[in-house]
Amino acid sequence: MKIAVIGAGIGGLTAAGLLCQTGHDVYVYEKRNNLDQVGAGVGIGSNVLKALKQYKMAYAIEQEGQSLRKIEIKSDLDEFLNALMMNQDDNLNVTIHRNVLHEILKTHVPKERILLNHKLTEFKQTPDSVRLYFENGVEEQFDLVIAADGIHSVVRTNIYPKSTPKYAGYTCFRGVVNEKLNLEQDEALEYWGHKGRFGIVPLKDNELYWFCTMNAKENDLQFKSFEKPHLQAYFNQFPNEVRKVLDAQEETGILQHDMYDLVPLKSFVSGRVVLLGDAAHATTPNMGQGAGQAIEDAVTLTNLISDRDIESALTRYDKIRTKHTKKVILKSRKIGKSAQTSSTLKIKLRNKMLKKLSSKSLSRKVRFLQKAKLK
Repeated sequence: MKIAVIGAGIGGLTAAGLLCQTGHDVYVYEKRNNLDQVGAGVGIGSNVLKALKQYKMAYAIEQEGQSLRKIEIKSDLDEFLNALMMNQDDNLNVTIHRNVLHEILKTHVPKERILLNHKLTEFKQTPDSVRLYFENGVEEQFDLVIAADGIHSVVRTNIYPKSTPKYAGYTCFRGVVNEKLNLEQDEALEYWGHKGRFGIVPLKDNELYWFCTMNAKENDLQFKSFEKPHLQAYFNQFPNEVRKVLDAQEETGILQHDMYDLVPLKSFVSGRVVLLGDAAHATTPNMGQGAGQAIEDAVTLTNLISDRDIESALTRYDKIRTKHTKKVILKSRKIGKSAQTSSTLKIKLRNKMLKKLSSKSLSRKVRFLQKAKLK
């Protein structure tokens, strides 16, 4: 089939690489004039690595990634609350720099098939084809179009005009530092407090990915003006590990974004157009599944197209991915609401509940991620 992928992010490149590998005629259209990535670290779960093994895409990610064994959750007073065990039952979870992951995925798509400066403006469908219209005047016709154009997807907005990003109520700062802490290399930390959360996640070669989230108004001008000294002052009362990480952060290179998700859609398919990744099911980052779910979409779609006629493949994709990703969106939203509360009473109750739960019980709450259907 002749297939267009709109967007050259993680989901789009994964889909393009897998479909090229399975013999399809694939073109990737990116609206920007470069493929530079803005981001820090991402988590790739064992569910994703297992899904990629059959296509020989997992090896490089495993080699360039840092194994993540557990995530410890503590209060802002350094009180242990619980731990989420990651690498259980021989399941490998890794963290990796977004740029590194993007470079790995890019190698699976022929360079000449990634077309920059192609901003989609319109598409028109017939029962068995889709015609794309780009801002630069290019028009092309395809058997299938995969929209991987992110949370502000032009394609999704065309299909679902009322589907707009929903603000989660908090903003996020992120960065990467080279700093040794008194931690195991495969152990991440999260501190939950009245003023927000601070996470420290290991990357390869002694690098650390950090993030912090604070309750804020949407487009809050105060937080938009924050730089390194402001963050240091804001988290000055957090444990020493937090202060060390912020001290190690350069003055530049700090990213800030408000957090959004989407109200779960009933369908990701419209004729011969299919939504994938954040265009279909953008979620808050509380479960670290944004990149992973986009990759799972790509694997599932490729598996189904290889085994079925296109109509039944899209129907099956729609059924299993809308159901699974809805659960991820809602679960992540729930975690964020609990973790971001600033109510003293609610924090006391939350922390008490976390301490009562066994680590196994906490891990079971996210075990559904391992059971995603890929065909």
